[in-house]
Amino acid sequence: MPFNQGDIISFTFQMPDDGSWVNHSGVVLSCLDVYNHDKCYLCAMMSSNGVTDKFSFPLTDNDLQNPSNKKNSQVRCHLITYVLEADLQLSNPYNKLKPIAFQRLIAHINASVFDL
Repeated sequence: MPFNQGDIISFTFQMPDDGSWVNHSGVVLSCLDVYNHDKCYLCAMMSSNGVTDKFSFPLTDNDLQNPSNKKNSQVRCHLITYVLEADLQLSNPYNKLKPIAFQRLIAHINASVFDL
């Protein structure tokens, strides 16, 4: 059941502020080799809370294959985790970043999180 880079999926994400587990959207960052090696995906959490800071990567409908139903959709570039395939058995991709938007996201993650 491999997902692809840029797929937007839903999974339970552990929140950094209080440790609670909350269902959130996330974008798949990892390539197929990661899935083939460990049956997991590296994902960045998405949010629609409207917070704008250096870790925000705002998404517009131009960045997505299908229009978003969220007004302030963004990727939280510093909230990256792995998600096991077993935890995604009931998930299906419901949108996808366009290739150019995915490249811009990776560049933003590198700049904002890793200072590259």
